[in-house]
Amino acid sequence: MELRHLRYFVAVAHYLNYSESSRRLHVAQPAISQTILDLEDELGVKLLLRTKRSVQLTAAGNAFLREAEEILRRANEARQLAQRAARGEVGILGIGFFGTAFAPILPTLVQAYRRKFPNVELRLFELNPDQQLVAFDEGRIRYYNDIIRMSH
Repeated sequence: MELRHLRYFVAVAHYLNYSESSRRLHVAQPAISQTILDLEDELGVKLLLRTKRSVQLTAAGNAFLREAEEILRRANEARQLAQRAARGEVGILGIGFFGTAFAPILPTLVQAYRRKFPNVELRLFELNPDQQLVAFDEGRIRYYNDIIRMSH
């Protein structure tokens, strides 16, 4: 079962019309019809009752619709979360700093970062230059946008 199967089924279930679903999804109607037949075959149940004039959900179709919508919602959330993580908008950012060198600018930097990326957990590590080099050599920190990042 693929997300595409679920998207096609949800569209037909919402519009109760293959033509309208085809138009909204920008997919040929025969492809939608075949995909839903494949889905029904895979599930071993009829999801839709079709006549020349109407489409109706079966009891199994109603139950499956709620689950399919939830799966699609979660898949969309996962996609968005991955994109946000790739942009550095979520996750954990560890900053290794040398106290005396960064003391004047660190509070301002942290406040600005927290305003811009409220869903990123900031962890601050005071490390002397030798500790930073060791951590860098061990792969625990790396340089990124002039900030030392610590991964765990």
